[in-house]
Amino acid sequence: MYASDFAQGHVHDEFVDLLARMTAVFELNGEHAEQEHRDAAYEAVGRLVLEQSDILLALWDGDPARGRDGTSRIVAEAVARHLPVIHIHTLGLAAPELLWTGLSDAEIEQPSVEIVPRIDVDKGISIVVEALTISPDNKIDRRMLAQFHRERVAKKTPALPYPLLLAATGVRNFSWRDLRPTSAQESAAGLTALQHSATGTHDPASALVHRYGVADSSAAYFAQIFRSGFVANFRMAAIAVVLALSGLLAPALKLPIISAELVCVTLILVNTQAGIRFGWHERWMDNRHLAEQLRALAFTSLLGDRGLRAHGSGDAAAIPRWVGWLTRATAREIGLANVHANTEYLTRVRDTAIGLIDDQIGYQRSNALRMHKLEHRLHITGQVLFGGTIVACVFWITAKLTGMPMGLVGTVGVTEIVAVLTAILPALGASIYGIRMQGDFAGVACRSQVTVTRLERLKRAMQSDPVHYARLSSRLRNLADIMLSDVANWRTTHQARPLALPG
Repeated sequence: MYASDFAQGHVHDEFVDLLARMTAVFELNGEHAEQEHRDAAYEAVGRLVLEQSDILLALWDGDPARGRDGTSRIVAEAVARHLPVIHIHTLGLAAPELLWTGLSDAEIEQPSVEIVPRIDVDKGISIVVEALTISPDNKIDRRMLAQFHRERVAKKTPALPYPLLLAATGVRNFSWRDLRPTSAQESAAGLTALQHSATGTHDPASALVHRYGVADSSAAYFAQIFRSGFVANFRMAAIAVVLALSGLLAPALKLPIISAELVCVTLILVNTQAGIRFGWHERWMDNRHLAEQLRALAFTSLLGDRGLRAHGSGDAAAIPRWVGWLTRATAREIGLANVHANTEYLTRVRDTAIGLIDDQIGYQRSNALRMHKLEHRLHITGQVLFGGTIVACVFWITAKLTGMPMGLVGTVGVTEIVAVLTAILPALGASIYGIRMQGDFAGVACRSQVTVTRLERLKRAMQSDPVHYARLSSRLRNLADIMLSDVANWRTTHQARPLALPG
């Protein structure tokens, strides 16, 4: 449609020649002849250009918009998105200018072309390029970024306390996969399959797929290590209490009992220091955040939206700077999809997105069920332990009042046994409570259920929508927002719960 809007001649031939030399062309449907549809098509192209741009080069006469598809309209939207704009005046009435909110130290909440800061391009272009490309300068961000590039997931894991807890509570069976972490290649294979389903092509060696595989597998690995770490700490703390009190019942075994207690306390300290030193908590959270960012990018980029700027879910503030920087760098590397976004292509993208939604609904629903079941059964176990303490106290009081013989064997009698039980049972109950609070299983279950509800609503909307580029692009952004807001909420909860000494 764009080529047909120009009369045959030099300009038309030059455009066709440039088009033939492009390595990637993202073609939108523009076959409608009605002016309304033509304007909508040009508007869609303008927005697509914005999504693909770090800097917008605008050849503009400076006049107000004469329609919804005009250059001035796109420039105004770019300024509102805080996108740097290089304005070259087509009539030569002014020198090229850089329009950008980043030129001001003060935050401009609602920037417009009229109030946006301006500077000569020669003076401002280096400032923009440095701001867009500079790597994170924060010491922690630099360390985490370097660590990600060195990330190598072990072939086996000794982190079994958490999967054993799930098996002991009947939440799920212990599996051989608990011993063998998922590899980066296995994690990447799922995303590659989804991309192939949507586009008919795939590139398993692409930067996006590779980084997603590393991030996803690393997140799963460190999640199991971190969760096993805090479960082990609370268990060993309870065992240390049991051992300390057992000395009252077996004085002759005091030396081995105290030695075993010393081992437990030492293991707690070593485990906690290892978690802090190797960053189990941070690597779990940051890699999960990066994996979800890249998975969202894999879908939105199918329609030209590379997410170079955050889309309103409020996730931008929660994203670690190195994660956001690497996501944007990856978006720049993958570039523009070389496709014709016709009805057939849009249908494949929509169906694949619905398939992803179904997978996410299934995962979130089963995760909500598992976490609810784990929380409930740990809660019941804690109640039984504290109830046992009450029973032991009532038994001793009853025995004392009724004159029941209190001696049993040697120096050990009912009083000593009850004293030990009334200390051990609450200690075990407290360790279970600590595991529940650290794991936030009830909160995880609730958030998963909320995500299921949002995904089901989005799925129904996508199924009822007409196959239209602008509508589908909006739906994919909604899908990305749901996935990223879920991980942002999860991060907010777990950010303040690193591995620490139980106390």
